[in-house]
Amino acid sequence: MFEIDLLSKVVPYKLSSHKAWEASQGDVLKLDWNEATICPSPLVLKRLAEVVKSGRMNWYPDVDNKKLRQKIADYCSVDVENVQFFASSDSLHEYIVRCFVGFGDKTMIVSPTYDNFRAVAQANGADLIYHWLNSDFVLDYGRLRLDLVKFAPKIVYIVNPNNPTGSGHDVSVLERVILDFPKVLFIVDEAYYEFYGHTISKLVSKTGNLIVTRTFSKAFALASFRVGYVISSPTIVDSLNKIRNAKNVSLFAQVAAEAVLDDLPYTENYVAEVIRAKDWFIEALQNLTFLETINSYGNFILLKFKNRDEKLGLIVFLENRGIYIRDYAHLVGMEVYARVTVGTLSEMQRVYKEFVDFSNSRFS
Repeated sequence: MFEIDLLSKVVPYKLSSHKAWEASQGDVLKLDWNEATICPSPLVLKRLAEVVKSGRMNWYPDVDNKKLRQKIADYCSVDVENVQFFASSDSLHEYIVRCFVGFGDKTMIVSPTYDNFRAVAQANGADLIYHWLNSDFVLDYGRLRLDLVKFAPKIVYIVNPNNPTGSGHDVSVLERVILDFPKVLFIVDEAYYEFYGHTISKLVSKTGNLIVTRTFSKAFALASFRVGYVISSPTIVDSLNKIRNAKNVSLFAQVAAEAVLDDLPYTENYVAEVIRAKDWFIEALQNLTFLETINSYGNFILLKFKNRDEKLGLIVFLENRGIYIRDYAHLVGMEVYARVTVGTLSEMQRVYKEFVDFSNSRFS
């Protein structure tokens, strides 16, 4: 019998629950996967309607969409040779691993963090090393340097701002680390860049050991379209292009990505609304005693509970009212944590009311 020894040892990335898709309520708040809580720019629907009328749906998509690449480059303030689009940043991570991670290669993951990259690297035979954030989820750059010297990894994966902790890593200090270790390939996942406002992407013009990955799924509200992009040196982009399946980014995804980049004020307004709602929600939650809030530079906050029973009680209570949040018990050391995506102010006011009702029913 054929045996799959390597994959039998891989711990799969735990997906968010699909209960929200199965819910019968008409007013569902899906706050478990950090999607936007609004539809994308109206320009997306307009452009998609034009595509449907074009009669080109029987064609493969544009495998070298220079217009989209240029729009991404302009948005990122880099040269077009520094960017390429992919069918989501998750797909991009898979290409990065296939391209640069060999069997037994030491791969350091700054943890706890988004777990999909770990699963992909592990499936490719990487030798995983974890650099753990401090107890308050802050990155200690001195300790990181010591681990880089001690373990000499080939790859380092860092999410900034981090998910699910929300930690924002100091870009200027991180730049110095990357420049001081030129033989290490640093992958910086900036999925939540729009909410943080700080990026390390401009460093790609100075060094050849940095890959920045981003997505259109969060601030741009295109999660269902599955489109992301890379910012890196032309050499690394060319290497990824050698194995990239250019047909995998659908015509609709490309058109949608162009449309949101043509209507940046729409996204900027939504980001500002989320930040305002997040500040309000965090302040409001200070009135509740059964949990602690951990601020975030993303479109989410992390909640810490006194025990798992109280956390699971809240999750079930919210689900019965059409609100879905993310349990983080699957990550090491996060058994009493849950994560809540932040939407608009009115949406978070609704969520807070349910938190209060749960508190009154459970603890009064």
